Amino acid sequence: MMSLCKIPVLPGRRLQTASGSAFPGGGFTLLEILVALAIFALASVIAYSGLDSVASTKSALDKEIRFWRELGLVFDRMEADFLQSVPHPLRDAPELLLPPLRGGNILSNGESVGFFVELIRQDENRAQVRVRYLCEEGRLTLRVSTVNLFGVVQEDNTARASDTPLLQAVERCETAFLSAANAWLGEWPGNQALARPRAIRIRLALAGHGAFERTFHMP
Repeated sequence: MMSLCKIPVLPGRRLQTASGSAFPGGGFTLLEILVALAIFALASVIAYSGLDSVASTKSALDKEIRFWRELGLVFDRMEADFLQSVPHPLRDAPELLLPPLRGGNILSNGESVGFFVELIRQDENRAQVRVRYLCEEGRLTLRVSTVNLFGVVQEDNTARASDTPLLQAVERCETAFLSAANAWLGEWPGNQALARPRAIRIRLALAGHGAFERTFHMP
């Protein structure tokens, strides 16, 4: 009858079958556990970096989309105001007529540092209002004030803080007006008749976004 004997097992070694595979339930060595933890930590770092990159990209895209939307709304508002401006001059005094639209560049040492465009149009209640776009000191603002029934522009004594900010971080801005002789002028009406220009050109240079130009054709 065959007798059984114990096979000595060296410390730190697994029991193996004749085929070389480890017995189930033999456990893991400390080195194997450390390697697994290192791989898990590396995978976690890579996954976190990927998520952080996705979040940063989304934030940048949202900021860019918001900028283009705001710029588009500003140009759309300008177009609506310019097209709705009254086509005839207004009387500011018994013998003084105001042009329906006026504007020009603000110069400093011969260079344009801003512009303004001022016009009269009707609001949703068909009441006349004065609209003034002002670009200076790195921002573009809008001010709307009232005009009385006789066409006389009422003085607006509100503070500058009441102006509605439209764009910030404006590095450069200028305007031009197209005359009946197809010449671009830096101010309006100048020597022209008390009428609207054929077109208005607005140029804006915004920090981090470059330069933009929009031409509004008047009816």
